[in-house]
Amino acid sequence: MTPAAQVVSLIKKNISQFDGLKSEHVHSFMISQEDKTKTDAIIVVSEAPGGRHGYGNGIPIFERRRLQIEFYYPKNYMKDMEGLEKQIKSFLFTHGFVCYANAGHVISPDQQNITNTLKFNYQKEDII
Repeated sequence: MTPAAQVVSLIKKNISQFDGLKSEHVHSFMISQEDKTKTDAIIVVSEAPGGRHGYGNGIPIFERRRLQIEFYYPKNYMKDMEGLEKQIKSFLFTHGFVCYANAGHVISPDQQNITNTLKFNYQKEDII
């Protein structure tokens, strides 16, 4: 299972902790063709480039990796976007994912959705 799929699974298992988020609107890598909601928030978890190894005695002992979560809200979304994002950030922090970037809310020109992207660092120990 990819790290993105693991995070999606973790969020879905704990969906009751997130105000305004439904399990069927949490995806890895891309939004499902069947997900056509016009009223709910959608999130997409994907892996991001970057990261570096930590070494001990010339042997890699861990790897810092990155992933990102894209939030899509309908233009007329009335619930607390920032509150949902904060809940996700806090939850993932307790599971070893540290948010290092928040792109801020913008309206996408193609779909007219409000979007935001949060980027996270995490550490994966190398198995040799």
